[in-house]
Amino acid sequence: MKSHQLFARALALGALMLLSSSTAFAQAEDSEPTEQSTVQASQPSSSPSAKKLPAQTIEDFARAPLLQHVQLSPDGKQIAAVLNQGKLSVLVTRPVKGGTFKQLMASDNLEYQFNWLRWVNADRLVVSLRYPSTRQVSWFSSADSMESRLLAVNADGSRLINLSRMRGQEDIAQALDQAVVIDWLADDGHHILMSQPNAKFSGAPAVFKVNVDTGARQLLRDSMNDILTWVTDAQHRVRVGVSFTEGRQSLWVSDPEGKTWRLARSFGLLDSARITPLGFGLDPQTLYVIAMHEGFQAIHTMDLSDPALPLSLKFQQKASRDLDGHLLYSSKTGEAVGFVSNGQNAGAYFWSEDHKALVDRIDKALPKRANRIVQLVDQDDVYLLRSFGNGKPGEYMVGQRSKGALAVLAELNAQLDPEHLALKRSIRFKARDGLPLQAYLSLPRGVPSKGLPLVVLPHGGPQASTGSEFETWPAFLAERGYAVLQVNFRGSTGFGQAFMEAGLKRWGLEMQDDLSDGVAELVKRGTVDPQRVAIVGASYGGYAALMGVVKAPQQYRGAFAFAPLTDLVEYAREIANNRVWISTHALERQIGSLASDRARLEATSPRLQAAKIEVPVVLVHGTLDRQTPYEHSVWMADALKAAGKDYRFISQDRGDHQLSHQPYHLQLLQELDAFLLKVLGPGAMPQAKP
Repeated sequence: MKSHQLFARALALGALMLLSSSTAFAQAEDSEPTEQSTVQASQPSSSPSAKKLPAQTIEDFARAPLLQHVQLSPDGKQIAAVLNQGKLSVLVTRPVKGGTFKQLMASDNLEYQFNWLRWVNADRLVVSLRYPSTRQVSWFSSADSMESRLLAVNADGSRLINLSRMRGQEDIAQALDQAVVIDWLADDGHHILMSQPNAKFSGAPAVFKVNVDTGARQLLRDSMNDILTWVTDAQHRVRVGVSFTEGRQSLWVSDPEGKTWRLARSFGLLDSARITPLGFGLDPQTLYVIAMHEGFQAIHTMDLSDPALPLSLKFQQKASRDLDGHLLYSSKTGEAVGFVSNGQNAGAYFWSEDHKALVDRIDKALPKRANRIVQLVDQDDVYLLRSFGNGKPGEYMVGQRSKGALAVLAELNAQLDPEHLALKRSIRFKARDGLPLQAYLSLPRGVPSKGLPLVVLPHGGPQASTGSEFETWPAFLAERGYAVLQVNFRGSTGFGQAFMEAGLKRWGLEMQDDLSDGVAELVKRGTVDPQRVAIVGASYGGYAALMGVVKAPQQYRGAFAFAPLTDLVEYAREIANNRVWISTHALERQIGSLASDRARLEATSPRLQAAKIEVPVVLVHGTLDRQTPYEHSVWMADALKAAGKDYRFISQDRGDHQLSHQPYHLQLLQELDAFLLKVLGPGAMPQAKP
């Protein structure tokens, strides 16, 4: 879609009240703490938004979180967020203390989605949009793409402009991602530094200083050495670049003046020697990076003043855990004070003693939760907190350190009653080859944990992991009376380099066996009924669901797959034909290549093994999925039909890989509910009280 068409679709809407948020913060703002060092948390139940429904319906679970992409303005006085209402996601702003939400634009998440947003100054913000498109790559062929653009807009919705591409700047038209900001220039307030191409048909980006009020841009650093990623220091000088050539990444660093560039490290994308630059501290010679420490990802500093560029360990969460995320900076000093980690070890971790003390006070006020500080603004006096946990969908909260106040901004899934939500239980077992594995088991509440019907729910990725935090699908399935098993099979991330590497090129093999071994463990414990087991997954999890009923047809009563990859041979061929993409070499390491691995790829492709499936299969796929091509489900449906198998294929017109369009999420859960009732029968429900 052309940029001007995209903006024409942005809807200007009217005002909306969220009374619970304004009430909660007003109470905290007016209260005086008993001690300056104490955090006073206003509980979610004190807000009108916290009223729970007595029963949780499929619609309740399908509903998106109330707020997403929440950001505080630099002065701590306004919030911007994406508010989800039915099938619409609405970009909104509002004073933190309460009042009316101003609605700036909206999307039904079919044509485009809000990707992220951030304030540039106290009244203006930038918003990244992503959308599916198709690029002409030659006279005779085209390729599907997922693209991004960057807008700037005032808090009241005025002065909306496109920062990605202005008239006369057609040289950047070839870039798919046109919303790459590398420096927010916090002390400026009217400019940002963006990474964009500087020549037609060039994929190598240069660095531009872009005016967020006018869109005008000025070249600061031209493209160089196949560098695709740039990093600036605290003085806003371009100091680090990451290049990609022939399957290897290279880290380049420069002197503070940017005159002399040298190669710091070179490594493969999945190698243990890989280094990910995070950013600089105030010291222009100290670069923060993620690198391996004793087989696990940890935060290090690299000394750029030393010709040897040595690494020093800065922070490691704990043994046997990886860290992956971004730095958190103090708005008061500009120094890097902590790190926000994603994935298996999600949380905010600080090396600043002052901020450690703040986290300790928050954890005491909100025990048995993951309390992640998202932002520090207004000289670190005001902060944004995301609090969530096991069986707790969570809230966004705003804290004010000078008053010891912490108040609920929004309860994200107020329609779900935590008293009815299943808790995840961590279990450990060994795979058939002796490899120790960790998994999470969600059990229906109020029923005996014996002989339950089971849903195996492998995660996507596969280089990802399942944690203890609330997730919609396992909570929904346990609510319907099914035990849910989520295995962190080999190849999952968060458990160290060796565990991740154990899954390379093992799709459909040991990775698949790990799931079956988890089922066997629960059968041995007597927790589940071996005759009532189904497998359900999305993305790689969808592939694993299909391979489960290929490889272990007697173990599962059916497979339900959303957006699955189904033909590894075709996927490997596509990888080989698109070597311009960075992911090509990483994907070859994950699954293999046609030249050397064709027989294995054929044997582990569900589409090519459809004749072995003996149980019902359901496929769901969006036509504009840009992560797993829609054709994979079409091929699988055709193969099942040709083999005379029991299958159902639901095509979601213009749907994406994330089920962003709320009606499609609802449709999927309804189909999943009906499917499990068909293949497993009704789940175990608590007895009604007389």
